[in-house]
Amino acid sequence: MASRRRTRLRPVKLVTVAGRFIEDGTAIDVSETGCRIRRFGTGRVPGRLAVYDEADNSFRLALVIWSRGPEIGVRFVGTPRAGTRADVHRLTGRFYAVTG
Repeated sequence: MASRRRTRLRPVKLVTVAGRFIEDGTAIDVSETGCRIRRFGTGRVPGRLAVYDEADNSFRLALVIWSRGPEIGVRFVGTPRAGTRADVHRLTGRFYAVTG
């Protein structure tokens, strides 16, 4: 079983695979293979998305495996990718920009 690390208030942003902001969340029970995310929004989330981890400035492609109320479970696919300056500015600036 993959080792898990409990995290407190580890901020993440849910992003489409095309890089568009979906909503903010908090990662809980993070492992190498996935994590549980408490969502702050109530909209629909696509089955395939990217999770931007603000703490280590990385993107992970992920598949939504389960959903219960405000929480989702995701399985990471592929390796993490560092956020570029443009990514960070677009997602963490004063206002979220939707491009494309």
